[in-house]
Amino acid sequence: MRARMGYNRTRDGIAEEWGTIMAAQRENRRVQMTKRLLKDALLELLEQRELVNISVTAICEAADVHRSTFYKYYNDPAELLRDLEKDYLDRIPTPSPDMNQWDEEELLTETTAFFDFVKQNERAFRVFFGDKAPSSFPARLIDLLCREYVGDKADGDPTAYYTYLYIACGTAGMLREWVNAGFPVSSRAIAEMMYMLSLRVSQQQ
Repeated sequence: MRARMGYNRTRDGIAEEWGTIMAAQRENRRVQMTKRLLKDALLELLEQRELVNISVTAICEAADVHRSTFYKYYNDPAELLRDLEKDYLDRIPTPSPDMNQWDEEELLTETTAFFDFVKQNERAFRVFFGDKAPSSFPARLIDLLCREYVGDKADGDPTAYYTYLYIACGTAGMLREWVNAGFPVSSRAIAEMMYMLSLRVSQQQ
């Protein structure tokens, strides 16, 4: 009898724990959906006006979200913008750990995927590289490029480090002009240009 009661308590405990997990997942989905509505609203507003002229009220009206809900997650529109930028930075394709950096075709394939992602998300990148928001995105993008494409290749060599930093800054600059010009060449073509220019710079160090 005791064993049976113990079994029931264990079963009830598991059921309660599972119920808690499912409730947390539903809550997480609601939070994610609310944040997505706020970010989409901000992106739409940034296509029309500068960040300094965008109020929390305007964002909430566009997202159909209450002001109190906004303040549960963000202090102001600038913080929402930083979170929006992070969403895209986290999704940018980066080289696989086992990529052979000396294999030209493999590197070009990885880099083309990067430019394809930007082109597929043209709307957001036009905002990030535009003049309506004091965006930290370009600087954060350069940090990501250095981290993912350069890593420890400089190996303590200041000349190598600044060379790679120069290449990362140049890549961000090329990307910005490519986006603002309306993608006049293909992702593969811009990847090849970046590769050839990077190769020339690195060979001169």
